[in-house]
Amino acid sequence: MHLIFLPIMSFAFLSCSSTIGGYEYNLVTKDKTPFYTQGPGEEVPDSYLDKGTRLKLLGSTGEGFVRVETTRGKKGFVPVSYLEKQDAYYGAPSSSFGPNW
Repeated sequence: MHLIFLPIMSFAFLSCSSTIGGYEYNLVTKDKTPFYTQGPGEEVPDSYLDKGTRLKLLGSTGEGFVRVETTRGKKGFVPVSYLEKQDAYYGAPSSSFGPNW
């Protein structure tokens, strides 16, 4: 019984690794990433996101920044150059994030 249950639970956990509350958090930060709460025009970031922070894309500013949401619900703006797409199944970064996303 345990041998059957374990693979089923493992698959369920992996398949939900990039989905929280039904929304996709399929972006991940490549490095310590500047995070702006008011917009990309701010001179100094409000905070920094740690490398590997998972984010959901909310929109683009067209100025090299995107509006995102963290898994904890914090919304703000980050530079596109600090992001990469995360493979939805394996949870590993799949490619650099660019203008054609």
